[in-house]
Amino acid sequence: MAKQHAIVIGGSMAGLCAARVLSGFYEKVTIIDRDAYPAGAHERPGVPQSRHVHALLARGRIELDRLFPGFEKTMLERGAIEINFGSDFATLRPTGWAVRRPNLITTLFASRVLIEATIRELLRRLPNVELIERADAIGFETNRADSLRVTGVKVIPRDSGAPFTLTGDLIIDASGRSTKCPAWIEEMGLPMPAETVVDSHTGYASRWYKVNPASRPKDWWWKGIWIDPIAADSSTAGVMFPVEGERMIVTMAGIGGKYPPSGEEEFTARLAQLRSPIIASEVALAEPISKVYSYRQMANRWRHYEKWNARLDGFVALGDSTCAFNPVYGQGMTSGALSALILGECLKNNSDLEVPRKFFAAQARFQAEPWGLATGADFRIAGTEGTRPLISRVLDPLLGRMFEVAGDDPNIGERIGEVINMIKPPSALFEMSLLAMIAKAWSRRLIKGKPAPALATPMPPMTLAPTVVGA
Repeated sequence: MAKQHAIVIGGSMAGLCAARVLSGFYEKVTIIDRDAYPAGAHERPGVPQSRHVHALLARGRIELDRLFPGFEKTMLERGAIEINFGSDFATLRPTGWAVRRPNLITTLFASRVLIEATIRELLRRLPNVELIERADAIGFETNRADSLRVTGVKVIPRDSGAPFTLTGDLIIDASGRSTKCPAWIEEMGLPMPAETVVDSHTGYASRWYKVNPASRPKDWWWKGIWIDPIAADSSTAGVMFPVEGERMIVTMAGIGGKYPPSGEEEFTARLAQLRSPIIASEVALAEPISKVYSYRQMANRWRHYEKWNARLDGFVALGDSTCAFNPVYGQGMTSGALSALILGECLKNNSDLEVPRKFFAAQARFQAEPWGLATGADFRIAGTEGTRPLISRVLDPLLGRMFEVAGDDPNIGERIGEVINMIKPPSALFEMSLLAMIAKAWSRRLIKGKPAPALATPMPPMTLAPTVVGA
């Protein structure tokens, strides 16, 4: 028998996915969000990072289409671009241009707002889901019978109307990095969950452009561009992602507190100073259609509800509300969808009283994997703040060599791609067969003489041959 009412605080991607899962267990599901949802794919204040590049990992593409049948078809119909990163991106690694070689994984490139608008539209088709817009959740309603339990959410409409309280059987915090729920928990007299923070002081700056395909030289084969920084002489990475509507987003990411500029002239000038002028050349042929947007809330932050000693029945938190990653690694949307699916498994297999504890434990086991990847990468940046696990210090040299020889052996590159896209767990990087491949590739390099890291040629070789691009 379906339970009566579940309430989701926040209409984030994690919140939308959670509502979809909850709709199979509850007679009614309500999402409370402070924004008015736009008609179509447009920005909203509650998602300031949506103006920057977003990567929907391959696992996210699979799970979103499973949660919302028709998602992939609708996205492609609305202009999302299917891309094979190995053959469609001009990728400048620290040692030179990556070999252009198709890989087994294809991804969807689109704006964050198109992804979210499509999910929201499909969710609205469910008869037992309602979305309350332009409303602030300001606190919990609780009772103290045998134990402390959250029984509802206090709400204040932003436009008009009196404050009201929604009562529910399960309250889900999906309000993201800026969640206020830990403060509400503290107001009840309970301790807040412990936090772990790893901050590499990374920051984004992005600008949108309209592309004129006819103006691009015919031998510019790439659909997107990725430029890694070299820590020794460059602290700025640059990417160009194509999105729907013949537009592109150009983003620079500054590491170690050396943030990219937010002024339009300075932004354009900095593009020309990247390791290759390839992105600057693209921008010179395009029309800017936005100002420069900056975003610096990029620390990894884990609220450890799985270690929380307090008991609060009727409450769970998921997505960025519990574990937020440096968004430069593109794990957020996929992790939010997977957390929602984990919640569904817990609802199916446990009693109401067991769900919060079981869910927090299961979610943490999953979150440990993307957390390790994101923080491990951040700890390779000088000046990163946080406590570095001993295992990270031990494995970092091995991972560094693994990434360095990824272009030498396509099997190594494929495995890394599967892990980054959450198709396989990080443990797949340490299987004996893969380690043997890495050892062979490294040995071949030593026999030939290890090349010194070199700045690549200014532009990638202009060829359509699928395997010749390299430096």
